[in-house]
Amino acid sequence: MLPLLILFTITSVYAENCSYSYEGLRFSKQSILTIKGLPTNLVINPNTKDLHFTLIDIDTLQDDNVQTKMDQYILRNGEPIKIDNVNGQAAAVDVKNNNVYIASDDGLNVLNKTDKANFVAFKDEDITQLFKPANGDKLYAVLFPDSEVYVIDMKKNEKSKVEDVPCAFMIAVDANENIFYECDSKYVKVLLKDFHEPIEFVGIPKNSARAITIDDNNRVILAANDGIYWLKSDSLIPKKLMNLDFIPSGIAFFGDNLYLSTSGIIYEFSDMDCE
Repeated sequence: MLPLLILFTITSVYAENCSYSYEGLRFSKQSILTIKGLPTNLVINPNTKDLHFTLIDIDTLQDDNVQTKMDQYILRNGEPIKIDNVNGQAAAVDVKNNNVYIASDDGLNVLNKTDKANFVAFKDEDITQLFKPANGDKLYAVLFPDSEVYVIDMKKNEKSKVEDVPCAFMIAVDANENIFYECDSKYVKVLLKDFHEPIEFVGIPKNSARAITIDDNNRVILAANDGIYWLKSDSLIPKKLMNLDFIPSGIAFFGDNLYLSTSGIIYEFSDMDCE
């Protein structure tokens, strides 16, 4: 297949002045990148302030007869940098050891200092999602074709299946090792540590979940079609933090700033100058 021609424009458009409300606070929104495709799987490396994301070719996404084309990018100082030696599908940041892991259709990789992906483990495994909790050394991975969840022990180079999560199209794990996920039931659930039956959250429309992450306050945050939700392990009812007027495809946090992507755009939301 011929390489996808990516057309991008760095934008410095003015912020929409404090017109968004996030958890009762006023936030402004501005585009930090416009790019052809669907940016998703946002994750920020707080050690470098790099924003990692996967770019999906929408034409192949909508064509059932071809494999969806995805590329892995770094947004650094306003410039998108393609990791061109791997078929990247997701990234996860090990903050403590300052490592960035790249999931690919041919195993697990780690990003080197020249922004190249070095293979480290699990040859021939098609890894579609990664999540690295801030605490501990566990790395969670979702494997194609059945979207099963595995815990990877990087020291032993071993993986073990999470038996009580049937599948996951998105995943986040909190500090207490509770696993939040969305599966083919199209509802968001949590598997509490040491339990065997997942719990389903109520009030979130079916098939509306788009991305999930952990914010800088160690809260599980879900981006859905209609807004941003805080998912708590001790409550079936999520707390809605923000309404959205677009369908998100990715979410990340850095400090008090919120990053959301949608088709062709990555936005930054900030409460700076919104006193």
